[in-house]
This record gives sequence, structure tokens and C-alpha cells, in this order.
Amino acid sequence: MGTSIFATLAQTHGVPIVPALLMVVAIGAFVFIVVGWLSYRNPGWGSHLMAPWGMFAMGVMSVGSAATAVVGQGLWQEASWWCGAPLAFVVCLNQLRGFPGVPTFQWGLALVSPMVAATSAGQLSARGGLFADFYHWAGVVAFCLAFFTALPIFARCYLAAIYGRLDIPETLAGTAWIPLGVVGQSTAAAQVLFGGRFAVVYGFAMLAAGIAPAVFAFRRFVRAVICWAGYSPGWWGSTFPVGTLCLGAHLLSGATGYAWLDIVSVGFLALLAVHWVACVARFGWWAMVE
Repeated sequence: MGTSIFATLAQTHGVPIVPALLMVVAIGAFVFIVVGWLSYRNPGWGSHLMAPWGMFAMGVMSVGSAATAVVGQGLWQEASWWCGAPLAFVVCLNQLRGFPGVPTFQWGLALVSPMVAATSAGQLSARGGLFADFYHWAGVVAFCLAFFTALPIFARCYLAAIYGRLDIPETLAGTAWIPLGVVGQSTAAAQVLFGGRFAVVYGFAMLAAGIAPAVFAFRRFVRAVICWAGYSPGWWGSTFPVGTLCLGAHLLSGATGYAWLDIVSVGFLALLAVHWVACVARFGWWAMVE
């Protein structure tokens, strides 16, 4: 997920060479995950295991979007949407069957996945064609599903944090960024699905609402990086949400004509690069030394 959106955004902002390299890495990771699941059939399909499936659904669509951005062929995004979007709907609904254990930001991973489908659907609709109306309304449904399910769950998690009942081990500090995924992704989705004044007002409202959660996530993750916390896949939770903020700010800049918003987008791209490098370094240290 993080590598794919990094490739897309690097291409969007005109970074040379890097997007193609990142796309190759993302495709390699995708193949590795698919082969791994076919070999071990892990994770299963219980409602308590929907977080990794939500990440996989988002990853499928992100890889397709990256391929389309880098090679300029819309077929990749369309094919990935038809694979990832139905899965995103299913894992979101399955997650709603229950949220076991104490509050955790991972609860929201499956619920955010339809918002990625919404953004991709809006982009596909904008290209026109026979299914343009279908993509638009599928995107609207996906937007509403993610918005009305993910936000209450994340609100519950932040309330638990206020009362000291949200435990985020240092190894999972990157997951503190997960709620920012719905902030950035819904801002992007609103621009491509709705447009006009509503999308602009919504985008500014969501980005403003994301300031405090971003500060919270930044402090937690920086502390984990400085102390070189033990490696877990939770480190990568710091990548994709930052990418969605970059995308949301970029699309909002295009909708409003405010150049400073694109500067903010570039800032998020730089932060994404830092997070991505930190995650790769920590993974490499774990694989070779620990």
C-alpha cells in the first residue's frame, strides 16, 4: 500500500526515475503476498482477521493506480478496481460483525478500504466510457460506507486514548497514523466524486480535523523510530495514510487553484519518503541482524 501510493505520488509530482523503481518493488511485494497466502492460507476469514484483508484490498487498488500513473495505461487501474473494490466492500461488512478486544486503530483498516475504492471509482468515472455512471455511483456508495463506519470507530479509539485505555506498543506506533487515512482519502474521493463547493468545504474541514490526530501520530511514531522499536508490520502503518494526505491536498489544490496546497502536498510526499525509508531500514535491520 505505502510503496504503491508513494510511486503514484512521486509520478504526480514529477519525481524522475523513483516512481518506476517503486512500482517494481510494489509489484514484487504484491506477488510475494499472494504466493504466501496461497501457500499458507493465513490469515483466515473471521471478522477478527479483516484488518489484513482490508490492507490487501487497498493494496490491490493502489498497485493498479500506481501502474496506471507510471505507464499511462488506464486498464491497470480498472482491472485492480474490479478485484479490490468488491473485496473492500465484503471485508468492511464482515468487520462490522464485531470488534473483539480492546480498542485499536487496526479496527479501522477494513472500514477505510471502501474509501480507496471510492477514490479510484471517481477517477475511472471521470475518464468517461460505458461504465462512467456505474463507477460514479459505486464510488458514492463506497464513500458513504467508509465514512459512516470508520469515523465512529476511530472516534471510539481516540476516546479510549483520552481515558488511557488505548494501548499502542512502540512496535505498533506506526498504526497511530491509520485514522489519517480516512482524512486524506476521503478528501481525495470528495474531489473526484462530488466536486464543486461541497467537495472543497469538505476537504478543508477534514484536513483541519486531521491536524490533532496527525500531531498525535507524529509524536508516537517519531518516538518509536528514535528508540528503534522492535520491528513489526505495524511500522508500515505510517506510510499509506501520509500518502492519502498528500493526494488529498494535491487534488484540493487543483479544485481551488491554491498553489500553497500543492506545496503542502509536496511536504506530505517528503514525509512519506522519510517514513518509507525508516520502515525499509528497520525491516532490513530486523532481517539481517536480529
